[in-house]
Amino acid sequence: MRDRIDEQLRQRRLIHAVMLLRSDGGLDPRPGLYEAQGMMTERLARLRAEGLVEPEEPPVEVPQLVQAATAITDPVVAVEALWDGDTQGWFVRLYAIVRRPSHHHPRFDEQPLAGFRHGSDLRLFRGEVPPWPEAAEAIEKGQAIADSVGVPFYFASPDAPYDGLPRWWDSQADPQI
Repeated sequence: MRDRIDEQLRQRRLIHAVMLLRSDGGLDPRPGLYEAQGMMTERLARLRAEGLVEPEEPPVEVPQLVQAATAITDPVVAVEALWDGDTQGWFVRLYAIVRRPSHHHPRFDEQPLAGFRHGSDLRLFRGEVPPWPEAAEAIEKGQAIADSVGVPFYFASPDAPYDGLPRWWDSQADPQI
């Protein structure tokens, strides 16, 4: 079982390792979700220290992002940074907003460009954030893309993670009014 869990962790698939531990780990009593997550986080740190975890993908650079944005066939009307979160913590997604109807909005849609994460929510307990380095990276790269494409850059909450704020398209007047 340890080999199966370690294989998931070596691929940085923490949630899969947690699920495997809880479903097939053979522990009695079965650890709760947070306890299992803590166990797997500690094991991941040990594997990292031993050099056994696959390296992170290199960060995507502005020229690549500009190329991705200019390759979009629908008209790009804005670049937006948006907080998102999962069981590991907060991260920022960068989107090209395009003019086409979607399930998000009757006139606009989003095309993903990049995601930025610089650690887990443990940073909160250690007092390491703010500032949020993923927000700074999203602002720097998002503004550069927006400038290159000639559209506005929008980030509703650059100083603190929050995912309930209005999107860029919410500020656009309805053309039928």
